[in-house]
Amino acid sequence: LQIDTTNILFICGGAFDGMDKAITKRTAKKTLGFGADVQRKEERNVSAILKDVVPEDLLKFGLIPEFIGRLPVMVTLDQLDRDALIQILTKPKNALTKQYEKI
Repeated sequence: LQIDTTNILFICGGAFDGMDKAITKRTAKKTLGFGADVQRKEERNVSAILKDVVPEDLLKFGLIPEFIGRLPVMVTLDQLDRDALIQILTKPKNALTKQYEKI
């Protein structure tokens, strides 16, 4: 059975724990020597760091090149703030918190 996947959208997701450290290592400004301009490390949140991901980072993370090549578009999701999490847990008709209250 053959299926034409030309117009099918595949979405792959994952946590990729530790990916931010690999990206920071790649993008950090390196200084060395007596005349080097030593600066304090920039404090960036994880969402901002992950926006700089490139296929080479996924390769170093352990994904195989054949898989990376089949996913030409990479996007990241921003972290949810407290208000968004509360809304997710309380607003929907079948919210988890409402189900828990009934128990």
